[in-house]
Amino acid sequence: MRSFIAAAAIAFVSVPSLGHAVKGQILDPAIHGLIRLEPLEFGSETDISHMAPREYRLKVGQGYRWKIKASDLQEYAFTAPAFFRNIWICKIEVEDGEIKSPTLDEIEFEQGGEPELFFVAIRPGTYDYGSRGLMERGMVGKIIVESGDEENPAN
Repeated sequence: MRSFIAAAAIAFVSVPSLGHAVKGQILDPAIHGLIRLEPLEFGSETDISHMAPREYRLKVGQGYRWKIKASDLQEYAFTAPAFFRNIWICKIEVEDGEIKSPTLDEIEFEQGGEPELFFVAIRPGTYDYGSRGLMERGMVGKIIVESGDEENPAN
């Protein structure tokens, strides 16, 4: 539990600012040091059931930016209920606006679009995602969130 709190919420660092160091500045992983994930794509020019990539690997306590792109070939409903319950959502950017909500059920695309989800992974596990109504056609992927407690095997 202690490592989760330390990893997910606060990092103390020394940051140069205007020629002097500011010690003990609090950096929020949902704002600073975000990792941009490879965009998730629904639909291609030739295949409405195309989805890529099929797997993501994340770390607990790390902040991420994740763009979800849906073609306008048909209506898509991106769903990942267990994953959404196990992340901290900072915001969702849609066109010129932001949505700030602590929870999310799905992102529905009626005519395509490219929202971007800003979040912090808070609980390890393996989570399924896909497009509601098309999962039986193979539009299913996995998000694997690993704990930050594992030792680095290279050391």
